[in-house]
Amino acid sequence: MDVISDRTDVLRILPEAAADLCTALFRNSPAGIYITRDGKFIYTNIEFRHITGYSQDELSGKDYQRLINPRYRQMSKQNIASLFEEDEDTNHEFKITTREGKKKWISEKITYFKYGGTWLTLGHWLDISGHHSVEKAWREAERRFQLAFEDLSTGLAIIGTDGIFLKVNKSFCDLVGYEDREILESRFDEVLPPGDRETTGDIMALFLSLDKPELPVQRQLQTKDGSTIWTAMSISLIGDSEAGPSYFIVHFQDITEQKRIEDGLKEEERLYRSVVDLSLDPVAIADLDCRLTHVSQKLLLLLGYEKADLLGRDAGCLVIAGESGKLQPQVTDIVRQGITGEIACSLQKKDGTALPASMNVSWISGETGAPASIVLSLREAPVAAPPAEERPLQAGTIENSPTAIILVNEDTTIAAVNAAFELLSGYTREEIEGRKSWIEFVAIEDQPRLKRYYLLRRIDPGSAPDTYEFKFIGRDGNARDVVVYVSPLPGSGGQQSATLIDLAGYRKAAVEENGQQEPEKVEPVDLPGEEKAGQSLEHLQRTLHNVITAMSKIIEMRDPYTFGHQARVAALACAIAVEMGLSADQLQGIEIAAKIHDIGKVYVPMEILSKPGQLSSVERQIIQAHAQGSYDILKSVEFPWPVAEIALQHHERIDGSGYPAGHKGNEIRIEAKILMIADVVEAMVSHRPYRPSLGIEAALNEIKANSGTLYDAEIAGICIRLFGEKGFSFEEQDRSA
Repeated sequence: MDVISDRTDVLRILPEAAADLCTALFRNSPAGIYITRDGKFIYTNIEFRHITGYSQDELSGKDYQRLINPRYRQMSKQNIASLFEEDEDTNHEFKITTREGKKKWISEKITYFKYGGTWLTLGHWLDISGHHSVEKAWREAERRFQLAFEDLSTGLAIIGTDGIFLKVNKSFCDLVGYEDREILESRFDEVLPPGDRETTGDIMALFLSLDKPELPVQRQLQTKDGSTIWTAMSISLIGDSEAGPSYFIVHFQDITEQKRIEDGLKEEERLYRSVVDLSLDPVAIADLDCRLTHVSQKLLLLLGYEKADLLGRDAGCLVIAGESGKLQPQVTDIVRQGITGEIACSLQKKDGTALPASMNVSWISGETGAPASIVLSLREAPVAAPPAEERPLQAGTIENSPTAIILVNEDTTIAAVNAAFELLSGYTREEIEGRKSWIEFVAIEDQPRLKRYYLLRRIDPGSAPDTYEFKFIGRDGNARDVVVYVSPLPGSGGQQSATLIDLAGYRKAAVEENGQQEPEKVEPVDLPGEEKAGQSLEHLQRTLHNVITAMSKIIEMRDPYTFGHQARVAALACAIAVEMGLSADQLQGIEIAAKIHDIGKVYVPMEILSKPGQLSSVERQIIQAHAQGSYDILKSVEFPWPVAEIALQHHERIDGSGYPAGHKGNEIRIEAKILMIADVVEAMVSHRPYRPSLGIEAALNEIKANSGTLYDAEIAGICIRLFGEKGFSFEEQDRSA
């Protein structure tokens, strides 16, 4: 690694976040800065060379006293001696002779300290030849020094090559929770987790061996309260060509939240695969080239394949030969449009038989918001209703389904079962149908919970879960973990169907796939109060995020023609709010409200939402009711922002011509004024069933023409400037989302 020389810019190797401030100290400082060892120059900045007229090569190794006029040299030595005695900085004035022979008055301030057995001097020179106020010039230089180090918003520390902290700024102290006096002269390993402390020497060696010190090194630090944080450390080595490395300047960036998100994404992927495996429909995951990357157990059972038969193959292998070549273009076209779609197809079973089915195509977005994986959900084509005299579960694919299915009467007796349930329970259908209650198959400890669910479905169906786990007891008396999905049968006099999945098979497959032993169950451990509170807060944040995501997905499923509408509206609304200088809290409220402002559309019939022609007056009134519907749904959620009110008012207008309340002017919240403009612009540039896209120019003309009447003039102007001058576009937001 190169050490500092005349051709080395010391600031270049500092962390990027601190470079601008540190440049003011070293390169652009009004003071000349030098470092000496044993009275010999080892470093000077540009201003120092400008003051003296010498180059770095001419100054390197030169005696500091040689620059000072003879009559002032003794004074300089006396000042240095007083520094040793009083243990504080000193400030004095003297004359020097420049390289060109010019005399200059210098005001000098020095800091003298001992490190590694050698005295080092850090000095600042101000040319006061033409100044009347030395103090004013010095205060400016000192202020710049504070900006460069003490007031830096990210952690900065000077660490010796032996791992000793020599200097730290306030931001670093805040990061680890210590006072500077507690850190100075302590070792770097004292802020590492106990398990990492033995490797401190290795870390110092790593610092010294870095070919590119500006690249960050990720390490955990332990704070004063015992918690750990992740940091990215950008390391710069300071030294000279003769004596070698002197110390490190280390910039610490807190990346704890980034690491948490990364870990969360991995967990999210694992959970998603689990959900796919437990899906009641056969599901396959493919990459953007339509090559299969994951298949559910239900799909393997349906088609008779092993996982190795399908993974890595084109998705066309799932359908008969005559359809395989057409499948990829159809799937790709659906994904390219950013919508969900359905393809009629004939599945190809391993034994060669064809199975009429439909394939629902959707996609999973990546970090940028663009499609990252394709989801293919398969469903057998419906069969004709069986004759009335046949058993309800003995016809067609239901009877032959590998999944256990039962019909339950209102009095809890089981009306009918399929062959898979006979196998699961160990009983024959003659022993079950009309003779046994479903509760007889539930473990005693789970019976109170399932009975409560059963009563809720009778009293208040909306409050009862339709999917849950319990322990299933069959003829052999052994308990099996199963998940059940319950749904009512319309026109059946209160009957309900229940589909039961034995989780043992899925868990065994997951263990085999991962090459792991099945984990032992761990008993719960009581956590300290603070840790519980932290986990509760994190759980609440995750829950809030999941609620928002779920609501957004519900709207898009209900109104697929507006897929992505709310996300794009949120992007534009947030951009406007930022330009307006609204607070971070308001910004977050606007973002959440924008993402779910149309949740009230769940009350609107789909045939009206997707109607290609003009709406009648009655249909228009039904559509307009969605704003009130959004409010009715959201007001029951205790958001820390006025989300329900924002959603309620997003179709109001400044002149009172909007709905549902006809509010005007200041009766409308500022957040709703932003949302209404973002909503109009996005709607006009997007395709709708009843018209093609009108384009961004028409949308901005609408906002401009009605600025001050329908729309707030200030917000309208900001929106227009965002597109015209700031380069905002929905396409760019879709790519970077």
